[in-house]
Amino acid sequence: MTTIDRRTFLALGGTAAVAGVLGLSGCGPSGPPARRAGALTWWDEFQPLEALEQATFDAASGATGVGVDYTVYDPAGLGSALQLAQQSGLMPDVFTNGFGIPALALVENGWVRPLDLPDEALARFPEGTLLEGLHTFDGRVYSFPLFTSRQHVSLTWFDRDLVERAGVDPSTGPRTWDEFRQVARRITRGGEAHGWIEGLGLTDRMRQHVIDLAAGAGAQLSFTEASADSPGVADARTGDYPFDGDEFVAVLEFLGSLVRDGVMFPSSTSLDVRTARARWAGGAAGLFLDGTWNVGVLTGQFPDFLPRVGVGNMPTPDGTARAVNGPVGGSFWLSSATAEPEAATRILATMTGADYAAGMAAAMDQPPADAGAVDRADVPDLYRQAVGILQDTVTPAPSPLERQPAVGLVLSEMVQVRPTLGEIVQGYLGGNVDDVRAELRGFTDRLRAERDRAVALVNARGHDVGVDDWRRDDVAEPTTTGSRS
Repeated sequence: MTTIDRRTFLALGGTAAVAGVLGLSGCGPSGPPARRAGALTWWDEFQPLEALEQATFDAASGATGVGVDYTVYDPAGLGSALQLAQQSGLMPDVFTNGFGIPALALVENGWVRPLDLPDEALARFPEGTLLEGLHTFDGRVYSFPLFTSRQHVSLTWFDRDLVERAGVDPSTGPRTWDEFRQVARRITRGGEAHGWIEGLGLTDRMRQHVIDLAAGAGAQLSFTEASADSPGVADARTGDYPFDGDEFVAVLEFLGSLVRDGVMFPSSTSLDVRTARARWAGGAAGLFLDGTWNVGVLTGQFPDFLPRVGVGNMPTPDGTARAVNGPVGGSFWLSSATAEPEAATRILATMTGADYAAGMAAAMDQPPADAGAVDRADVPDLYRQAVGILQDTVTPAPSPLERQPAVGLVLSEMVQVRPTLGEIVQGYLGGNVDDVRAELRGFTDRLRAERDRAVALVNARGHDVGVDDWRRDDVAEPTTTGSRS
């Protein structure tokens, strides 16, 4: 039986995480589903792609004779189910990395195997798409990105009627922090709704919002991969961790001002993102931060609300749109224990094609790597507008993996620092943190010390990794625009 080693156990959060595995509480499927003999098991959390993936599996089953037992989890449920499956020696054949650990850890632990993709599938990846330490290891392809890196999770979605009555152009929404705060106040004073709603219960999302907003405030960041967890984010100019910098402090103070103004929906501290979205669509609030997939969810679950929805870029201090993101990691991983590697690889190969990209665009989840697919898809103008905002304003950030793949080894050695950035945000907005700069400074110091410890361990095994590997001399200024929000 395969077991979780101590390093991975700690990376997953220790005893609390394992207790969560045994409980398997939360939304979505409550545990690993029953397995069908002779079929592939496939687990992911891409709810908007469910119909597309099922159609892909059905077509492949007719060609290969191998069926697919497919389960879509919510993100928290996927992580718990994967941990239990790994402990039990019952890993799915194909899965997304819900473990929350670097890809290199999956490879090092022997949990995944390389893909023998056909040449025509490999030829579809533009040069530089597949990175050593992220998608390839020792030159062999283990996974590949489905989505574009030109995205973030902090677009401003708003009820156009409420925003217009608050005195802001409903075609753009609030552009600056001051305008966002002012609109939220006016909506709240109007008595129909609160100004802003957020799913503070999902701390990972709060971490992403804060990193996005800090980049919008001018922080120059590097990412090991897109939407990286805190250990994979650095100041691109120095290689140091940036979380006690002025930009991050300013973001927390901006969000805190919304709480002090009384414009945040009162139960936001206990909401997850899906519940917050449902409350927003039900008229509980005017402003909501989310990614492009918001349109797909609204179309499927709240179609009557969709005509009232507007979108703009995330607010920035001066209204100038700027954002960065790292390279997109691999979407699917093939278990080393699979009995059907050829059938699974055949399905994965079809996902590199133009037809699948068109289906992804039509499903309105994250924008596909083939951004042109959105232009060809039959989607609402709102989705096309959201994707266009991101294409215009998100700049690819440098990744230390491009210089030194062994950075992935360092990240896989690092133990999670608690409280996390997302937990600090949650605590501050919930009134449990008074001196946010001091809290961020302590977090940064602990994270820096943990990276130093991990670097020493990796170098003791014969590597040569240093803080300079996180620093880039060729940092480009983020794309900025004041014309498209």
